[in-house]
Amino acid sequence: MKGIQTLVLIAPVVFLSACGGSSTLHLQNPAPPAGSPVSITFQPAPAASVVLNSTAALTAVVNNDPGSSGVDWALLCGAGTDCGKLVPLHTVSGSPTTYTPPATISGNSQTFTIEAFATADHSKNLVAPIKVTGFAGNLKGNYVFQTRGLDANGAYELAGVITLDGNGNITGGEQTHSDSVLAASDRITGGSYALGPDGRGTLTIETSDKNIAQQGIENLSLVFLSSSQALLATLDNPSLPASNETSSGTMDLQTSIQPLQGGYAFAVGGTDLALQPMAMGGILNVDNPETISGQGSVADQDDAGTLSSNAAIAGNVTTPDAFGAVTFVLTAAFASSPLQFTGYMVDATHIKLIESDNSGQGTGIASTAGLAIGQGSATGTFGPGSGFTGNYVFGIVGEDSSFLPTSLASVGQFTASSAGSLTGGYNDEFLGGLSIEIADGFSGNYALDSAGIGRVDSTTNYTSGGAGPELIFYLTGKGGPALVLDADASLGAVGTGLAYPQTAAPYVFNGLYGLSFTQGSAGSESDATAAITVDGTARTLSGTVDTDFLRSPQPNTPISGSFAVISANGRSAGSLSNTFFPSPGSTPNTLAVDFYLIDSAHGFFIETDSLVSGQSLLGYFAVRTPVCATCP
Repeated sequence: MKGIQTLVLIAPVVFLSACGGSSTLHLQNPAPPAGSPVSITFQPAPAASVVLNSTAALTAVVNNDPGSSGVDWALLCGAGTDCGKLVPLHTVSGSPTTYTPPATISGNSQTFTIEAFATADHSKNLVAPIKVTGFAGNLKGNYVFQTRGLDANGAYELAGVITLDGNGNITGGEQTHSDSVLAASDRITGGSYALGPDGRGTLTIETSDKNIAQQGIENLSLVFLSSSQALLATLDNPSLPASNETSSGTMDLQTSIQPLQGGYAFAVGGTDLALQPMAMGGILNVDNPETISGQGSVADQDDAGTLSSNAAIAGNVTTPDAFGAVTFVLTAAFASSPLQFTGYMVDATHIKLIESDNSGQGTGIASTAGLAIGQGSATGTFGPGSGFTGNYVFGIVGEDSSFLPTSLASVGQFTASSAGSLTGGYNDEFLGGLSIEIADGFSGNYALDSAGIGRVDSTTNYTSGGAGPELIFYLTGKGGPALVLDADASLGAVGTGLAYPQTAAPYVFNGLYGLSFTQGSAGSESDATAAITVDGTARTLSGTVDTDFLRSPQPNTPISGSFAVISANGRSAGSLSNTFFPSPGSTPNTLAVDFYLIDSAHGFFIETDSLVSGQSLLGYFAVRTPVCATCP
């Protein structure tokens, strides 16, 4: 039997068995016959790139190899780096080896190196660089983003427009950053973004303002819902100084930019400059180019529980700039100086608002942000029975009379009749500063503004708990969501949100969803995004969440849950589990929640054991599209 001897390696290279398979490179093969030099070629040429969640086959052919020794393969990988797997590490000439990329990469692309050696003569070798890419191509164009939360100064808001090139780069944009100290607009100078196979990703926005975020760099997690929308949350880069910010929100594809015209329902929330909770809502009627005369316009303000109702409001709005940004300058009966909002247009109907009148020099009104939604052809036509009938699901966030940030979380549902009644209502609500938890039915009445502008004021009573909240709705047209101002004087609640028309049963909760949520506790806040898979038959869910836990980044932790049979009204009791949840019940790190389905595509969820856990959890979920045909 022929002896086995030690192989002399001519081309120096590092081989790590951790890259997959087992190495045979300690063996020496007989030298090739004299006059017949060994050669090696790729046949066919290897792919230049491969996407995550797929594989690439590489085939090498060895010529003048009478012993049929074949091919040895190596995946070059630095210590502590996950380069994926290459299996097998030895093949017969003309047979493929398979490269599997790592589960995640740094950024949208990362290049790794594969080498093929003729086993009979390692001096004959080939190098194949292979670029592993993510799924950034799913997001391309101008996107309007907005998040709301807290920073070291109190209420914190961020809104703007970024240009995504489809290759993981941010090539331009503009934004407004605001808190109780200062509102400032900045040019976006660059940045990057990446998407993984499960739709989770990162967004890094670079500005020239070194005083905001992480030395001018805003880092966020995202979960891809579709090429038109993603959910966002703050997720600091631990290698940079902490931002002391936490927030969550959305990013939407900008589809049109045009001058504003007609009625726009709006609602914004945050704090005044004395750090007391403030929220505003109303209708702005752009009745002449760039002009809000006041005809058909009205506003309500709740400042620390003091409600100013049906106030006159007028002003002007600029023509959109190249990124779709407009500026509203408004005079309102409740404000001693003009209100200024910067609006970033998603389209002619949807505008993300951020208050920008705080100069940092003691002037300005507040630090607030929210939405404006156009009424279109329905402007001024909201009569009895038009625009506010049927079933609704609402979600509201704000403050109670303790004035602690995010101390109010409320999710509920009701049926509005054409005769002005609210029936079949139910509300899950937690007022964290007051330690009051509500899980009660309610009914009530509403009155539509006689001028037909779409303002709806309501009074409600709980089934067993006395007076319910005063909810003021601002209608946007048939089939569209209404904006909501919570002006509950009895509990001092100040909050804003959305009330969506609810489809009829049955409801299907199954498949791929993205979600975001805010945890509030004793004036602190944590925000998160997650990608989950829901098993509607087993009534379970599981996935991965990226959490900014108390302003400390905690990515890639598992989230799981369960839910009961969905009732005819779309509500289902369930649970959610994650490492960063408290343990109010018998199961560690598990919260009781109620899910409210607006339809089978999206809905709200809210914690229902907050009185025990001492925190609130309020979230939103929506169906997500896979980023590739074989992606989870």
